[in-house]
Amino acid sequence: MDQYLQISTIAAFLHSKIGEEREKARENLWERLRIIEDQCLDDQKKFYGGDTINIVDIALGSFIKFIEVQEDMFEVKILQSERLPRLHLWFNNFKDIPVIKENTPDQEKLVAFLNPLIEKIKAVKASS
Repeated sequence: MDQYLQISTIAAFLHSKIGEEREKARENLWERLRIIEDQCLDDQKKFYGGDTINIVDIALGSFIKFIEVQEDMFEVKILQSERLPRLHLWFNNFKDIPVIKENTPDQEKLVAFLNPLIEKIKAVKASS
């Protein structure tokens, strides 16, 4: 899975500027998420391991949660149900698991925490 959803893909989106560059980064992210959806999720399984979550669900759930936070930070929609229907359904199922729901940080708190970090990263990149 790591070969399809690399940190560099998410980083490219984070560093992209508004407009064509951001749209290109979003398209690249969609392409990689579509590969994961096509190769790892089918209509018969609720989660990667079947009816219960496993370590793969938890690992991907962390990436997807970070993408969901980026959607709020950059006011852009990535996890669209019409583009990635199985991934969208999987993530909703994943978030509804009680242990996940109870231990996932609040969305607004994550955005508030990450915004200053993203600004620092952008400032460092701009000065180099």
